[in-house]
Amino acid sequence: MLETVSVVAGTNSTVLLRGESGTGKEFFARAIHKLSRRRKKSFVKLNCAALSESVLESELFGHEKGAFTGAISQRAGRFELANEGTLLLDEIGEISPAFQAKLLRVLQEGELERVGGTKTLQVDVRLICATNKDLETAVIKGEFRADLYYRINVVPIILPPLRERPGDIPRLANAFLDRFNKENDRALAFAPSALDLISQCYFPGNVRELENCVQRTATLARSRTITPSDFACKKSQCLSWLLWKGVDRSNGGNAIDDLARVNAVPVGLQLPASRIGASAGKVSPLTAGDPNDPACPPRLTERDRLIDAMDKAGWVQARAARILGLTPRQVGYALRRHGIEVKKF
Repeated sequence: MLETVSVVAGTNSTVLLRGESGTGKEFFARAIHKLSRRRKKSFVKLNCAALSESVLESELFGHEKGAFTGAISQRAGRFELANEGTLLLDEIGEISPAFQAKLLRVLQEGELERVGGTKTLQVDVRLICATNKDLETAVIKGEFRADLYYRINVVPIILPPLRERPGDIPRLANAFLDRFNKENDRALAFAPSALDLISQCYFPGNVRELENCVQRTATLARSRTITPSDFACKKSQCLSWLLWKGVDRSNGGNAIDDLARVNAVPVGLQLPASRIGASAGKVSPLTAGDPNDPACPPRLTERDRLIDAMDKAGWVQARAARILGLTPRQVGYALRRHGIEVKKF
């Protein structure tokens, strides 16, 4: 992925960043801008999901004085501000079909008109889009225009979740701790055992959750060396395991109630004997562990993820491939490699 980013940055091609929330899509968008020939110009971002259609149009295209109530002066839009630079449209999958048509014209023609204006403005913008939505399904359902999909999906880059990047966890944790030390004039450090512990956590919230975990632990640490006992999961105070486990809400309770029902101790799960990519024969089944020694939820193995995707897809390899971000051929190869028999209905 990093190699792809460095190659793509040298061009003006539109990039579509895809991945779960918290995987660092905005971070990589900035990296593409800084590595590009446009790095001396502006990097402008806009979260499309946070605005209504009318406000979004004004924010992107700008407006003239008196165009609507409250428009007391002329205002340049994000496209104008990003001229000759880079524009990041975050959560692109959340814009309405009506606005998608307006956006498509700007992307195709490189020109726009401010809201309430008649003058056509030319813009030269490097576009980067980001989403965690399944755009292919949205296109099939008619929720996302196919022509806009093809326009923004020039160079797709899929950011893997943190659980598939175990080597990144200690490095990121140390970076976040260094930042905490500088901001709070502290001199904390991780014990090797502490890094080993968090390297085995599932982190449903990905990098964002890891940062919060490090900050919370550092804030409450009682000594300069952070040990496993300092983490919330070791004190039975981590609620992230509920996200991973998918706790049933049919009883009307909430996360705090669920934690209390298990005597303030999350369900301990024995960690797999090997990490992602290990052969299926070396992975031990997930069984209940010692309730007095709770740990963060374990990372799923490649085989577990493959079976889970196939179950969700009704054992249709093409559908499972879309869930995993792979090709059907890759899924078929992985099934054979892991010795998984395809169920037929």
